[in-house]
Amino acid sequence: MNTRRVVVGGMLLAAGAAAGALTYTRHLRTSTAASAALSELPSGFSELAIRDEQIRVWNQALAADSLSAVAMGQLAALHMQRARESGNYNDYLIAEGFARKSLGMRTQRNGKTAVTLVSILLAQHRFLEARDLAQELVNREGDVPQYRSLLGEVSMEVGDYATAGIMFDSLWSERAHLSNAPRLARWLELNNHIREARRILVNARNEALARRDVTRETQAWFQLRVGDFELRAGRPRAAEQAFRAGLTIEPNDPRLLAAMARLSSDNRDYRDAIEWGERAITEQLDPGTLGIVGDAYAALGDTAKSTEYFRTLEVAVTAQPGPFHRAWSLYLLDHDLRVNEVLGKAQQELLQRRDIYGYDLLAWALHKSGRNVEAAAAMKQALQLNTPDPLLLRHQAAIAKALPTLAASR
Repeated sequence: MNTRRVVVGGMLLAAGAAAGALTYTRHLRTSTAASAALSELPSGFSELAIRDEQIRVWNQALAADSLSAVAMGQLAALHMQRARESGNYNDYLIAEGFARKSLGMRTQRNGKTAVTLVSILLAQHRFLEARDLAQELVNREGDVPQYRSLLGEVSMEVGDYATAGIMFDSLWSERAHLSNAPRLARWLELNNHIREARRILVNARNEALARRDVTRETQAWFQLRVGDFELRAGRPRAAEQAFRAGLTIEPNDPRLLAAMARLSSDNRDYRDAIEWGERAITEQLDPGTLGIVGDAYAALGDTAKSTEYFRTLEVAVTAQPGPFHRAWSLYLLDHDLRVNEVLGKAQQELLQRRDIYGYDLLAWALHKSGRNVEAAAAMKQALQLNTPDPLLLRHQAAIAKALPTLAASR
């Protein structure tokens, strides 16, 4: 904190806001003490060890001042970061508790904690809550570009493309910022502006790699985003290059390991898919990866192993909190399992979350139910943005092929 901000606190006190100024000064002291303690960390610590130590120090700061919204906000952000790095879902719940307490203390000058809480809700697939909170944040501080890009991201998730368009149109001059670039790139990709999306995303990835203040987990995440983008764009070699580059940064990142399993499965390198997938599952149990490994064993003729993974997949999804898992639902439909159950859940989710992938799931469930005319109508909604996603196009082709001749011609 610089001297000018301390002086501003003094001006508030002179104006009669004594309670607010004293609270602000206490936050400054808490933050300064915690920062001083963290500056003494050994340079050889791993990032997870550093995160643990940061959490310990900020807990001490909170114990010294139980009313510090700053300490609560810091702990929320640190637990969320550790959840991303370790795959420990419980850290998201702890992070949510700290974020809500911090925002309960104050909302002014606490926008970063609100952003943290939105990210936590997104990680838990609580999209409507995240959207409402992001909207409140923009209503309060709409001049902050990062808050508008956050609202744009959440609006994409719930299918509110009108709001997403307004937010992202307002961000063009701020498109290079690391918080805005991947969200804007995804919006451009959804709307089939592939070349511009790639340019923005790759430039942001390169900047993240060059900056020393960006965590390794975040740098690896940018490589994952680039790889996923290239895979959807039909460039598997470029995707593999990005995934492997990410693994040089974070060798045990479960998302990158799972991405390599998926890529190997697409290439019918089933033994590699199993190896990558099992490494990913060791780090973090993920339904989509379990399905990839199970299918790889089935392709190699090992039905016992395939059945074992399918059963594990069922347990994992059943135990997973929050809304139903779309990857699991697609897996069930692709294997002609529980079609009516998935159809009912897809219809129910669309009552609140009307994004293109929700419509795609509904279309695929209707197709698997033999209701192809209705499936075609849902698929039209899934392609409303002309998104060039191979998954959508594959589903569209299968539904069109199954339609009666007259309906198909129409």
